[in-house]
Amino acid sequence: MYLESLKIINYRRFGEKDNIVYFVNPKKISHSREKNSTKQSLISPSTTLIIGKNNAGKTTITNALIFITDKQKKWPKSSDFNVYYLKNLIKTYKIAYESKEKSDVIQLPKLEFIVKVNYSAEDLTTNISGISINSNDSSEESIEKKVTYEPKEAVSFNEGIKAIFEETEKSDGDASSKDHLLLEKLCDLLDNCEYKITYINVKDGNESNPLHDLISIKTISANRHLNENVLSKVFQRIVSSQFEDINSEDLFKDDIETINKTITDKVQTKNESVSRILKKIEQNNHVDMKLKGNVSKKTILKSLIKYNFKEGDDFIPEDQFGLGYVNLLNIIGEIIYYIDTYEENCHQSRINLLIIEEPEIFMHPQMQEFFISRIDNAIHEALEVANLSSKSKNSLHCQIILTTHSSHIVNSKVQSCKSFNNINYLTIKDKYTVAIPLDDNNILEENSKTETKKKKKKKKNDLLFLIKHIKYKVSELFFSDAVIFVEGVTEEALLPYYLEQNDILNNYHISIFNIDGSHSKVYLPLIERLNIPCLIITDLDIERYSCEKKETHKEGEPECPICNNDPAYEKGYADITSLENRKTTNESLKYFAEYIGNVSKNNILKQYYEKNYLKVVYQKDLIENKFATSLEEAIILTNHNNKLLKNVISEVRPKIYKKIKENLKDNSFHLQQSLGNDSGKSEFASRLLYKLITSDETEKPELPNYIKDGFKWLEDILIK
Repeated sequence: MYLESLKIINYRRFGEKDNIVYFVNPKKISHSREKNSTKQSLISPSTTLIIGKNNAGKTTITNALIFITDKQKKWPKSSDFNVYYLKNLIKTYKIAYESKEKSDVIQLPKLEFIVKVNYSAEDLTTNISGISINSNDSSEESIEKKVTYEPKEAVSFNEGIKAIFEETEKSDGDASSKDHLLLEKLCDLLDNCEYKITYINVKDGNESNPLHDLISIKTISANRHLNENVLSKVFQRIVSSQFEDINSEDLFKDDIETINKTITDKVQTKNESVSRILKKIEQNNHVDMKLKGNVSKKTILKSLIKYNFKEGDDFIPEDQFGLGYVNLLNIIGEIIYYIDTYEENCHQSRINLLIIEEPEIFMHPQMQEFFISRIDNAIHEALEVANLSSKSKNSLHCQIILTTHSSHIVNSKVQSCKSFNNINYLTIKDKYTVAIPLDDNNILEENSKTETKKKKKKKKNDLLFLIKHIKYKVSELFFSDAVIFVEGVTEEALLPYYLEQNDILNNYHISIFNIDGSHSKVYLPLIERLNIPCLIITDLDIERYSCEKKETHKEGEPECPICNNDPAYEKGYADITSLENRKTTNESLKYFAEYIGNVSKNNILKQYYEKNYLKVVYQKDLIENKFATSLEEAIILTNHNNKLLKNVISEVRPKIYKKIKENLKDNSFHLQQSLGNDSGKSEFASRLLYKLITSDETEKPELPNYIKDGFKWLEDILIK
């Protein structure tokens, strides 16, 4: 059996919708004894990843699981209730209090949790009440159990609410301060009342068993404060557990007797001297003392073994290891201990959860990147060691829940599974935590019943592209406040500088990804799913005829409407002053034109494309009475009189600059063409960035308006 999902209602940052967290159906974690067997990831297929930025609610999920499975059935505190839920309750209480017919029945504050458990005929259902299983049926079924916490005495709570409003009504202050006082007093009431905890089966409403016998949780907490000798302590537990079997019962038995006798003999002289002193205190029935050796197997394993750690051939004191390495070894040690103390086949009667919280603490990026593979290696070896001393093949059946805000660990998980499955992304929307489940299907475009084989193959390739491309920085988008997709080296180099100069946007973590325009659309379903503001900056890329690029028409080309393929026509670098009868070669613009249906002739958008958290900007407007078709050209047209920009152009293309320096704006396309490939554009962007950073010029080149429009959209969507 396994935990399929958890619904959290009004607990801490969670509200009443978008509050379901899904968990993976775990695979058996076992070590293969076959030498030629392919080594695959052990933990990734059984790991649910919970990701999100700080304060998004990752720890709340693990706390909720621990809370509802606590054997002591602890009561909630006021801080466990969602504060906005409490504020809404106060509004309903206020209406009831101010009404002429005051009701004695008001809505009680509630915390609700619904766990969905998947089980099969192979499982022992002792801890799951209210179900019947057909032993001949091999199919799996699910059952939902609701846990509710609410004040035990409704009448007493109602009286408390009335008293709160009466006291607040008499207090001084404006409406805002009184609302704040009401919230404080409600929290005091919640902290001091008794609670009723109920467990029911959702399907039939019948009472159910508590969850502490059904769900077993082992938590490896985020180790922000590494104590002294933390490694010695964790590995001492491992060593001790390995000597708890029947074969080790008589370990040290003869040695312990000898040691204790030796100690007793050695301290005998001191024993006698102290006894003589005690006899002088009381002549009759005097107090005496006996010193004896007190060494035991437990004290040997716990206190008398020194743990030395080697690095290569050298022994290194524990406190000389880096914090990240100590944290990694501590996590591995806890997992080894979990394996050593794991009860074989216990998964048939209970759900085993192993929670690892924010393992990236103190680890450098490379260590985070290989975190899962290193844990895999440790588990491989731990299971192999366990199997050497066991006739049966030891294995683990547990669900691993890993919370993180490390883009490197996200990438490690995605790459090891070759999938986006089993990831829960948490974000904040309208002040509440929103849980967004990710999988390979919902991060691509919706399937349709009439989907062709060609389209299915394309989706498969798109998924492969995302998985591979996520490896190169793009996993960072999960933790960004906003993302900007660009399709050139100039944008990638210059935009971070201009973002830093923006007084609003420099307060947010905005990631910039250089993705070929034809591929940015692959990310759209994922971006929409994550609710992350996404700005796509692309180019108009107007298709020019050969003669407009100072090239000769090739034989067999269609007749050119500009020169009619006349060899005598004077070729040059033509400016585009109208989009009439023009086409774009930009794949992104073609896609969005078709996608939104808001198109003018030849698939050129009339306006920027905008939908929910997505906006696409490009050079849709004239600059100096002509259309720029790239960022480089747009910068030149926007800043053709700027001294700093002229200096950069004179350095990058000195020969051309000498010829056209008096009239840059009428030669913008010529300059763009001269930059040619990415190496030319890269040199232009690098030199311009260097000048921007180091120059004392007060008038620095401005961004073209279309990028300013994109930045303004980001400002508006981030601050609202």
